[in-house]
Amino acid sequence: MRNDIVTAFRSLRASTGFTLVALTVLGLGIGAGTAIFSVVDAVVLRGLPYDQHDRLGVLYEKDTTHATTFGLGNITSQTYLDWRRLQQPFQQIAAVGGSQFRLKTEGGEPADARAQKVTPEFFSVLRLAPMLGRPFNPSDEVEGQHHVVLLTYGFWQRRFGGSPDAIGRTIDLSETSYEIVGVMPQGFSYPVGSDRPTELLVPMIFSKDDRVKGGNHNYNYTVIGRLKDGVSFQQASDQMWRLSEQLDTQDPKWTPGRRGYVITLHEHLVGKVRGWMLMLLAAVVLVLLIACANVANLMLVRATGRSREMGIRAALGASPWRLVRGLLVEGLMLSLGGAAIGLALATAGVRLLRLWLPADLPRVTTIGIDIRVLAAAVGAAVVTGIVFGIAPALQSAKPDLVGSLKEGGRSSTAGRRAQTMRSVLVVGEVALAVILLVGAGLFTGSFVHLMRVDPGFDYHDVLALNISLRMMPGQKFDADFAARSAAYAQQVIEAVSRVPGVQAVGAVGGGLPLTGSWSRTGVTLPGRGKLEGDGDDIDRRSVTSNYLELLRIPLLKGRYLTGDDRAGSPLVAVINDAAAQKYWPGQDPIGQHLTMNEKDLTVVGVVGNIHHLGPEIAPRQECYVPLSQDSQYGVALVVRTSAYPMTVLPAVKAAIWSINREQRLTGDTVTLEKYLDRLIAQRRFNMAVLALFGVLGLVIAAVGIYGVMAYVVAQRTSEIGVRMALGATRGHVVSMVLRRASALIAVGLLIGGVGAWSLSAMVKTFLFGVQPNDPRIYLAALAVLASAGLIASAVPARRAATVDPLVALRGE
Repeated sequence: MRNDIVTAFRSLRASTGFTLVALTVLGLGIGAGTAIFSVVDAVVLRGLPYDQHDRLGVLYEKDTTHATTFGLGNITSQTYLDWRRLQQPFQQIAAVGGSQFRLKTEGGEPADARAQKVTPEFFSVLRLAPMLGRPFNPSDEVEGQHHVVLLTYGFWQRRFGGSPDAIGRTIDLSETSYEIVGVMPQGFSYPVGSDRPTELLVPMIFSKDDRVKGGNHNYNYTVIGRLKDGVSFQQASDQMWRLSEQLDTQDPKWTPGRRGYVITLHEHLVGKVRGWMLMLLAAVVLVLLIACANVANLMLVRATGRSREMGIRAALGASPWRLVRGLLVEGLMLSLGGAAIGLALATAGVRLLRLWLPADLPRVTTIGIDIRVLAAAVGAAVVTGIVFGIAPALQSAKPDLVGSLKEGGRSSTAGRRAQTMRSVLVVGEVALAVILLVGAGLFTGSFVHLMRVDPGFDYHDVLALNISLRMMPGQKFDADFAARSAAYAQQVIEAVSRVPGVQAVGAVGGGLPLTGSWSRTGVTLPGRGKLEGDGDDIDRRSVTSNYLELLRIPLLKGRYLTGDDRAGSPLVAVINDAAAQKYWPGQDPIGQHLTMNEKDLTVVGVVGNIHHLGPEIAPRQECYVPLSQDSQYGVALVVRTSAYPMTVLPAVKAAIWSINREQRLTGDTVTLEKYLDRLIAQRRFNMAVLALFGVLGLVIAAVGIYGVMAYVVAQRTSEIGVRMALGATRGHVVSMVLRRASALIAVGLLIGGVGAWSLSAMVKTFLFGVQPNDPRIYLAALAVLASAGLIASAVPARRAATVDPLVALRGE
């Protein structure tokens, strides 16, 4: 084996051009594959960092009357407490809910601390324990008890320098003193690998209204559980379904028609992204296969040129296995060299991918090149080395000794076999490249369609900041507090409007566009009563009088809200066109009345529809009411700037803090453009990666076609010389070479087109505005690949046309 390695190294060093091309092709293929595998492995394939994670589940609720799932597995507190008391399939279940607390930075500025509220069962369900101190116990769940908190390792290091003396000390969170009772171990995270990791754990405390059916009715809790031994997830789902039926019978007015069921915690975290992640992995496998076919073709060409060398080796006593082994060692050395280059490219590629990946991708922080990814890269290298090395090795196993040792001798039979194999590999490269190019075209078309969707408003140069008047302990949300909140919002608006670079300032309660927030309510119409049908409710937003004009939402009929629409004046509303068509089809909506939240409103205007939840979701019915006539605890400040918003942001923050130094202004997303960017991030990422793969496949396939045709020309030099000596023109010679190349390309295009068409249904769910069998995209992909193949064939064809008959025939 040592001799084989030395000989292989010497041989590869002697063929510098071949070695560089092969290493480049393999490096690109293995690098792309390793980078994508690192993402897919971290996000989808890897298990959760909990003991027996495959026994952890999440309890969902389904509405059997509408066959819809509520939220992302979120449950009401009353339902959770019933389940905790009566459920059978789980050892224990725990409720978890995200939260935030106010605290001060070291510079004294207000900031948020990300927290999870958990019930005491959380620790036993996940089989976790604090590295210092104690977990929560049932007494911590009682309302009115002292406040306790657990710190995560990172927060403990930042705020307390990792001092064990932190246990027993207090920390002010939202103006309330909490006793630190423990520190979680390093590496703990829940949710796993979030881009905004949890910093604090606090006990879940259920108030009296949270425990009584008919009290608070908020879907704020995710319920997780650990299955009992011997219980499957299907059995757990069946039992929770029956339990929900029993609870529905006992109290039919509480959650009518809603049934519990169970999925795995892993599915809960990655279920929505698994499909497109595996699709990317399949695409990169295609790239790797094209690279393998390309290098196998190069090695076949090289093996044919080494027939004399193999004949001499066999004549000197080398066995067939010895010849095969030597060529396989060469293949493995090439593939391992390609893997080394690929790992270097993958390391840089992962850094680039993390910039392009959607920020809300599960476990995004765990993506990297680790031992699993390294093992996958080396394994891929070994497999590819064997795959592309086996064909030339088998071709050289039984050389024609007489033919190969004659000066200028050739074995036509072996040549035909090798030629057929090379042609098959070229056809395979072209077919795989067609599939990649069609996929790249489909996803590029989807992204282009997405970006062409008119959102219905101007989101450029708009800052968006949430503000709210602080509610003191024991204070209730009453009319007085609502009035003070409105007055506070007006003070902030006036302060920000004086900032240089600010064109207009407004506010909205009930959800900013593109943020995924809304406030939905029922509608009652005169003479028709309360509308109870599916989709009859409306999204209600409380806005300042200039909000609609600030976002440049077009007025279709009637008027905008004005400053005269204030408290004490007639209650009015502006609706969008979708609401007008839904509630008063064929009628003039101006002057019509609708009742929401026991308030009778008069419609004074109709504005255009906006894609409030993003360009992929159709507009719903919307109603805009004056903020001064409505009660809102918190609003979002909307600031249109004349310059780049981030340059104005510091001055805007300073203006807000001049009114209220305690106002929290945190979060990475502070512009509407950034919110839109987050919504389209997944499609942009898919388009970019598949477009890159398509280009790689195209280039590698073109190189393969060039290599084969160049070899064909070199092999048929004497034949071309004879043809030209007998009168063949240069045009005839070029046509002969191009005809052969065209035949290979055409067969590859046909097979690839059929393959792409048959696979198109698998990507339908990932597309937007584009049909998976759109003939324009197929024709474009075929045309691009055909052009690239013919261009790659043109160079050897022109070389063939310049053959000098005298030089070509001199050897004969």
